[in-house]
Amino acid sequence: MLRFYSGIGARRTPPEVLSLMTRAAFALLKRGYVLRSGHAIGADSAFEHGAGEAAQIFLPVPGWRGSGSAFHAGTLGEDVWGRAREIAAAHHPAFGTLSRFVQDLHTRNVFQVLGPALDSPSEFVLCWTADGQASGGTGQALRIAATYGVPVYNLQRARESAHVERHLVL
Repeated sequence: MLRFYSGIGARRTPPEVLSLMTRAAFALLKRGYVLRSGHAIGADSAFEHGAGEAAQIFLPVPGWRGSGSAFHAGTLGEDVWGRAREIAAAHHPAFGTLSRFVQDLHTRNVFQVLGPALDSPSEFVLCWTADGQASGGTGQALRIAATYGVPVYNLQRARESAHVERHLVL
């Protein structure tokens, strides 16, 4: 059985943390884990660099930022995308005021945590947010993780970063 983790974070993640993310993704790949992420600039891309070909990369629209990933609304199906959109709306304080594209960005975050059929939560989330809290776009995924009992390791927090260094990075 495959094991999944979510690797996400801010676009402006510091270079030393991006390096740690790539190394952690590679170490997790060697341990049989599959990355779930969203192909954003910064943290997502750093995780992708270390995660190998089996990664599940969820996109707001087909071909976003040049990705060939097949995980998007067109392939996941209207029903599943619609259920993910409902989950996204329930976890965002102003979802209805967002543009359709930004809503799709937040909807893809649901899949990053719960998987392509919304029935296989990741074992954990590795992330970085500037304030160490559930903030920004990453905060949406972290709120979903909290609802579904998925542990979060935020690399902004010294203790959690040290834990990753000790236990995941080869």
